[in-house]
Parts: sequence; structure tokens; C-alpha cells
Amino acid sequence: MNEPYSIEAQPCVLLVDDEEEILVALGDLLEESCTVLTAAEPGRALALLAAHPEISVIISDQRMPGMTGDQFLSRASACSDARAILLTGYADLDAVVAALNHGRIVAYVHKPWEADHVLSLVHEAHRTWQAQRALKVEQALLHGLMESLPFGLVFSDAQGRCIRSNRHHQGTCESDHYTAILQPVIARLREKVWEDGQAEELLEVVAEDGQRRWHEIVRLALKWPEDVPLKEAWQVSMDRDVTQRVMVEDRLNRGERLEALGRLAGGVAHDFNNLLTILGNCLEALSGQLQGDEAARATQKKWLVRALETVERGEGLTRRLLQFGRAGRNGGTVRPFDIAAFLEERASLFRHGFYGAVPAIRFVLDLPERTVPPVLTCPEQLEMALLNLCVNARDAMPDGGTVTLSASRIRHVLPAAPSSCEQDHALALDVRDEGEGMSEEVQRHIFEPFFTTKQAGKGTGLGLAGIYSFVLAHHGDVVVQSRPGEGTVMRLLLPLLKQ
Repeated sequence: MNEPYSIEAQPCVLLVDDEEEILVALGDLLEESCTVLTAAEPGRALALLAAHPEISVIISDQRMPGMTGDQFLSRASACSDARAILLTGYADLDAVVAALNHGRIVAYVHKPWEADHVLSLVHEAHRTWQAQRALKVEQALLHGLMESLPFGLVFSDAQGRCIRSNRHHQGTCESDHYTAILQPVIARLREKVWEDGQAEELLEVVAEDGQRRWHEIVRLALKWPEDVPLKEAWQVSMDRDVTQRVMVEDRLNRGERLEALGRLAGGVAHDFNNLLTILGNCLEALSGQLQGDEAARATQKKWLVRALETVERGEGLTRRLLQFGRAGRNGGTVRPFDIAAFLEERASLFRHGFYGAVPAIRFVLDLPERTVPPVLTCPEQLEMALLNLCVNARDAMPDGGTVTLSASRIRHVLPAAPSSCEQDHALALDVRDEGEGMSEEVQRHIFEPFFTTKQAGKGTGLGLAGIYSFVLAHHGDVVVQSRPGEGTVMRLLLPLLKQ
């Protein structure tokens, strides 16, 4: 059928009989309330059925040359959902039984017929056909909706038995359609719906491969009829994977916090740097006014040197704070450039951080293919970010090892990527070490300002926070892959220009 779900208000009736006077008589009877099509032989009738899917009722004679009525109706049922009425000229019980078995008729009429009876049968058959088509529409809509929904949908009865599901799992119990991690949540929400009529929960789930995903589960009672008690109502459960949304929201929240902290840090660093400058000048002035004997002057000089060294460390810290503040405000000029050429030119700079390390640390640079599109970011800030990551990788390997810096074009969606950039690919810059690795707890905090795992005096806790702030400001992302004892991979994801 070309239009299987159209529903006609007026019956469209196909009359099939090899006697012309029968076709005329039935046509005259039905033409006022029906659309009438006629065929004098079954082959022609089958062609009309194929061309007119709106035919809702077939009235067919039983005895016709070449094909009996029950045989014709059996073939008609394969290409049409029209309701069939068999017309017989005598009490041919065997023909009626055959038609019931093969032709799926809804009624039969003897010749001569009663006009009111025929009209009543035709309109009743049409109403049945309408109801069947309406049911098919509902079934098609529900099936199409459930199959195309981007989330899990499970209907269950009051006893927790699955009525319908789009999860393609086997099992009559609703819990069979959920993983073992989600089953207790579903049971808890079912009980809450008994009390409130609806319930929802945002759940973090760690998959077998270690990846974290977030599920938003919404559950409702289907109040039909309206007076049914909540404990007896059917329920529908919707399980949506909202990992992407949660990550984007978290990314935006982190970016806003880092930007605000960057402004604060920049302001404090500027004022603090002025104080350090005055303090340093005073100490320099005092160094030329040492008093007392040689021993006293030596002691005074020692303390002055220590004070000046502390001032220098303070100035270094203020520079880091100012750099962090600029990163949070999208400092630097963003422009496209060749990442392979960029890494080649700066390879010696990255290697310099490993000179003299004991035990020895090997540096490996894995350059991308020249076909990688230009990356869109600030090269000066990217250089500082990679250098910082290489130094962190060195410090994570007190027993020596290999640090690998690699670049590649990967399939990854950056939600904030500009329209001029690829929407489903990104540049992945990986800094990999063979060091101590990090626990999940440490990984949750490494991008927080002033958080550090290094010994006192060896880290400010601003390096990774600054890198994260810089990457977010340049429409990218940072991904950490690490396990205790298995090393760490710090991946910077940056947008690539469309070719």
C-alpha cells in the first residue's frame, strides 16, 4: 500500500462481480454514501486495490470465471487491509467457510440482498477498517518514536513487569532492561513514584572501561484512568545519557571560576609585586650600610642575601599569578599555524628541560602528518603549556624514563569550537610519562588553583590551573588518563581549521 495510514471519512467500496447487472445494482445502492469502484474480473480488481489504498470495503461474488471469490479475497488480503464481504447466489456453506479461512471476510450476503442490510454491513466494515488504521497509526508512531529516541524508554505495570521497551533487552521484569548498577536506582525511584507520582535522579556511573558517564533518570506514573491509585498505575522510566551536557556545564562553570580567580590573582599579583619592588630596593640599599666588625657584617650580609632571594621567589610567584590571570582572560593572539612545524622548531626547548636529569630521562617527539589542518590557538601560550607539562612529566619520574610528546588529528567534538573550525575533529597534543601516575581523587583536583602534589617550595599549584584556563579560553579541552603506577597522559584538545 502506498499510503498505509491514511484514514478516509467516507467508505471507498470495490465491487467485484462478473455480472454487469449486479455491479450496476450494487453501485446504485451505495453511490449516495460511498465512493464506488467496480471490476468485472479478479485480475482487474487486484490492480485497482494496488492503485487505491483508500479502498476500505470489498464486496466480491463467489462464483467467477478463473478465480473463486475466496481465492481472490485471499490474494487481496496480501496487498490490502480492506474489509471483505462475500456475495453468494445460494447457500454455499463450503464457499463461505473457505472464504473465512482464506479470504478473511467479515460477513457474507445472499442474492438477492436486502438493501438496508448491505448498507449496514458496508458502513460497519468501514468503521472497523478506520479503527484498524487508527491503531496502525498509533503503533507506527509509538514504534518510530521509541526506536528513534536518543534515550532509554521502559513502560512497566504496577507489578514491575516490562510492557514495552526500546532497549532491545530480553526479560519480562523491568529490572532486566537495566544494568546492574542502575537496577537499585530504578527500584528506589519506583517506590518514590508510588508516593509523589514522579521522581528523577542524576547519577554518575563508572563503566567497565573506567569511563565516567552521567545518567539522568526521570520516572512518571501514567495516571489513566485518572482515579487509579499511584501504586496501581503503570509507570514510564526515561534514562538519558547526559554526559556531554554535564561536561559542558562543568566546563563552563570551571571556566567562569577560573576567569574570576584569574582577575583576582592578577590584581593581587600586581599590587604585591609593587610591594616586593619597594622591599627589594630597601634591601639593596641596606646592603651598602652594613655595620660592626667583620663577623657582624658577614651575618648581616647573609640575612640580607636570604631576604633578597625570598623577594626574588616572591617576584617569580607574582609572574606566575600574572600569567595565570592573563590565561583566564584569553591573553595572547589567537591565529592558525602548522602544528608540525611549531613542534619541530621548539623540540630543543622541550628537550632542554631534561638536560642533566639523574637518572636520565629520554624525550621523544612524535610529529603529526603534514596533512593535519592548521590549529587555531595562541602559539606562545601553547608553548608555555607544553613546556609546563613536560617539566611535570619529568618530575613524575624520579627513577628516570621516557617522556613522549605527540600530536594527532582525532575524532572528537569540541562543543565551543568556532564555526570556522572542524566540528567533529580536534588536534590532540599528548604528553605521556612513565611515572607514578595519579589516583582518581588527585585527578579530580589537579586543575584547581594552588593544588599541588609536589613538595613544599617546589610547586605553586598554578601550572595546570593556568593550562586549563588557557585551553578553555581557546575553545579546547583537557583530558587526563592516569592510574597509579601506570604513568600519565595529559591530552590538550584544540580546534582545527576547516580545510
